[in-house]
Amino acid sequence: MRIVSRQGGRLFWAACLCLQLVACGAMAETSAQISQQELITRIEAGTAPLILDVRTPEEYEAGHIPGAINIHFREIGERLHEIPQDVPIVVYCERSIRANIATRTLREAGVDSLLHLEGDISLWRKHDLPLEHDSSSSSTSEVPTEFSELVKSLDQRWIVSAAEAKRLIEQGATLLDTRKLALTRLQNSVYADWRQFSPQAVADRGKLLEQEDLLTQQIQEMGISRQMPVVVFANPPKGWGEDGRIVWMLRTLGHSQVVMVDGGVEALVDAGVPVQSGQSHPPKRGDFVVERNSTWEIQRDQLQAELGQDKLVVIDTREAREFAGKTPYGEQRGGHIPGAINLYFKEFLGQDGQLLPLDIIQAKLDEAKITPDTQVVVYCTGGIRSGWLAAVLVTLGYDVKNYAGSMWEWSAAPADSYPLEML
Repeated sequence: MRIVSRQGGRLFWAACLCLQLVACGAMAETSAQISQQELITRIEAGTAPLILDVRTPEEYEAGHIPGAINIHFREIGERLHEIPQDVPIVVYCERSIRANIATRTLREAGVDSLLHLEGDISLWRKHDLPLEHDSSSSSTSEVPTEFSELVKSLDQRWIVSAAEAKRLIEQGATLLDTRKLALTRLQNSVYADWRQFSPQAVADRGKLLEQEDLLTQQIQEMGISRQMPVVVFANPPKGWGEDGRIVWMLRTLGHSQVVMVDGGVEALVDAGVPVQSGQSHPPKRGDFVVERNSTWEIQRDQLQAELGQDKLVVIDTREAREFAGKTPYGEQRGGHIPGAINLYFKEFLGQDGQLLPLDIIQAKLDEAKITPDTQVVVYCTGGIRSGWLAAVLVTLGYDVKNYAGSMWEWSAAPADSYPLEML
């Protein structure tokens, strides 16, 4: 996705904010839109319609459009009594997907006077329009005062543009470089290898270590702290999705502000992030402590038990030859998990290493019958490529879990209990 042009430095998803088609189902309707300028004019004149923020309470508390009320999009149906049906309603989220689902729910309930805020709150922030904050929230009071609105938005965003990453780095974010072989390093970057956080046993090497004290020690040694964002980058055209794996890992271990950079190292250099000159120094030890969050991971036996369920889509993010049965990376058996579909992770990247435009990504997901109501499980050989796709899908608002054990673990288990299909 060309989130940031080489010259323009546009913010993440700005090129795609006009997309109105809901990712859910086959809904063909789109909402009428209200422009950012029209809404702020009406707010200032005291004639604003009802403004409905359908993001999470945490996102709302971190900053919302003045006067907006907050009802999470998945709670619309049970909280219809809180929404007047005889007044115009402006609906927004971060990047339109949740707002479109909320709009569909409201329409089905008979609410007709609906407007979708053009560009949602991401464009509102880009234009530096006013925001309100819930000052009574303990979560916002813990955020250091020098953090920008960008930092506060990262709870639900796993990908940022190079320009946004540069701002985070300038504010003190920890910078992780997942490239193993690199002639140059970016200033103050720390090398991060996913392997150091995984067991050495062949069948388990895609999984995360179970020893939380060891994980905490390793992460602290990289300079990672709880209240400081972490920016992760790679070389997407030549990589394996290592940046997405590290983002998925740190999120799963409890850090809520970890992002990868769209376009990777080249985009960062183009954005003006300086290259390291001279010898680098070890980072100051961080204070992050592991507190696991199982939201985005699934274990082998849980996946086995859920295979074949409605609303479950299993995505094999490997190459077509691997999906068909080749075993080039040490799998003990070839094939793919029964019922899985094949979406190679690099199908979502352009030649420049940036994500494809949102409408193209959406078309791929629609063709695969993947909607925000779908439970998605992604896997690959060892949870690396699938970790990257998980980061993309989470950012787009999908319910996704990464099976980190992936084929290394599944293929090592008894074939009668953990079968594989071949093409």
